[in-house]
Amino acid sequence: MYILVTAFTTFCFAILAIKLFKPVAIEVGLVDKPNERKHHAGHIPLIGGISIYVAVLAASLLWLPNTLELRMYLIASAMMVFIGALDDKFDLRVRIRIVGQIIVASLMIYGVGDSISNLGNLFRLGDVELGPFGVIFTYLAIIVVINAYNMVDGIDGLVGMLSLNTFSAIAILFLMSGSQGYLSYPLILATATLPYLIFNLGLFKKLTKKIFMGDAGSMFIGLSVIWLLSMGTQGENASFRPVTALWICAIPLMDMLAIVYRRVKKGKSPFKPDRDHLHHILQRAGLSSEQTLVFISFFAVLMSLIGLLGEYFEIAESTSLLLFILIFVLYNKYARHFSWKYVE
Repeated sequence: MYILVTAFTTFCFAILAIKLFKPVAIEVGLVDKPNERKHHAGHIPLIGGISIYVAVLAASLLWLPNTLELRMYLIASAMMVFIGALDDKFDLRVRIRIVGQIIVASLMIYGVGDSISNLGNLFRLGDVELGPFGVIFTYLAIIVVINAYNMVDGIDGLVGMLSLNTFSAIAILFLMSGSQGYLSYPLILATATLPYLIFNLGLFKKLTKKIFMGDAGSMFIGLSVIWLLSMGTQGENASFRPVTALWICAIPLMDMLAIVYRRVKKGKSPFKPDRDHLHHILQRAGLSSEQTLVFISFFAVLMSLIGLLGEYFEIAESTSLLLFILIFVLYNKYARHFSWKYVE
């Protein structure tokens, strides 16, 4: 009953936030305008991420225990949403966004005093302990995951579906490990995302008008993902192994790493926008936006399922890592091939 009440109130908070912030966004110009890379019709309010954060904040204050870790997460998330909203409004330079992400990461790391220090038994030689390099690795992990979810946001529903997949997989991992105390965290985030998807995809066209996630939302989701993964994989009572984290956010990670690799190889900035993401390639190959969304979402669920099964059957972490690397190499190879084949 507690879970149902938590989910219902979170959903209601998100709906209310959308209704409240939508006219405000239009009034202040927090909207996405069509351009050479964005082919939507009209000016779309960029409030999806803000509404998700407000719902998470309200539900967390109402239902979750008041811990230092939760307070630091909510404060860091507020900063991330604010920086993202500024980027949505003023199109900040990459350097400014990265500095903002480093500040947010510092709050997460030093505010709680935790960092990613154990990568698990990746080489069958015992757990890989990072020691003093753990803080550096944590900074890198936070920035990578934030930008992975930010960069994958390219068609209606995509970042919402991918985050829903990740949050659901994390919830299942907490259930599998008996960590019911952590279950409310991914549940609240997943439920807060549902109203955004309803509005973004126009599932009830007479009742909902399109909104976009915005950088505020995609970066907030990325921060939430790495926070949950750190919570689940670190410490003496870790709920799942670090290598499993790769599988449940595989598509954003693979897409970002492949894109960065191709851009650097071409001598371009890894942060320079282009139309070589997976969803762009699939659309150039002839798939509609809806078909592309279904295809990528199915692939993401499949990858998460592999990770969940590996965790359940306790597949060796080295085997899981090698399989993930193999899939990424194949993904990068064929994505590059189709990127060239279907070049515009």
